[in-house]
Amino acid sequence: MRKKPPSHSNSASQELLYGVNPLLEVLRDGGRVPAEIVVAEGARDERLRELIELARARNISVKRVPRSSIDRAVGNTNHQGVMARIAAARYADADDLLSSIATRVGGEIEPLLIVLDGVEDPRNLGAILRTAECAGVDGVFVPERRAARLTDAVAKASAGAIEHVPVSRVTNLSRLIEQLKERNVWVVGTDADASMTYTDWDWTRPSAAVLGGESAGLHRLVRENCDVLVRIPLRGKVQSLNVSVAAGIILYEVLRQRARANAKPATPN
Repeated sequence: MRKKPPSHSNSASQELLYGVNPLLEVLRDGGRVPAEIVVAEGARDERLRELIELARARNISVKRVPRSSIDRAVGNTNHQGVMARIAAARYADADDLLSSIATRVGGEIEPLLIVLDGVEDPRNLGAILRTAECAGVDGVFVPERRAARLTDAVAKASAGAIEHVPVSRVTNLSRLIEQLKERNVWVVGTDADASMTYTDWDWTRPSAAVLGGESAGLHRLVRENCDVLVRIPLRGKVQSLNVSVAAGIILYEVLRQRARANAKPATPN
């Protein structure tokens, strides 16, 4: 069974959250509950109907307003005719997340983590969180500086996954890597110049995949502190992948290897 991750606790600060999927996940999770949901007049969508019914079941007020009101509040983005003010997402405590990971090493399903070294685009962070949630990742670590924060844009890009994947901020990624190693987690960096391809690494072990930022990739100290470096082979003229795409490729290789390792051998006739 996959453990429910540490929830993002409520905060006095608030942000605008918009889009059907992010708000549906907020209501399903039950943590950050808005006092009111605002829906554009004339908006018609099957998922929007589900959202309204779920809000009313949670005793959350639903208010209809002209679409232009939401346009002004949210700006030039695809809000899908719905928004709400909600407590800002909070980061999971790094020590608590590390302790939780340590208890799972050697268990039926080995822990799987992502470490992001300077991903600054909120859309990339949101896309990574979405894929991470789908792949059963146990937690994501990001640096405190020079990295995207958990904003409404990240929540929208994650399609609500921000409600389910614990994200922790740390001051020093090199120190985090040492802490992961101390807990018997293998730290696997991604680097275009690595000699090993990502499919050659044994991902059935407790693993943390480290991905670099959009421009610089992995910083030198982070790269040097990883247990091993792997690369994703490229065949075209473009020499790099979007970091969220790279994350998806690696995470689903992890799932492929683990599924094959756990498959029961066929019973002979």
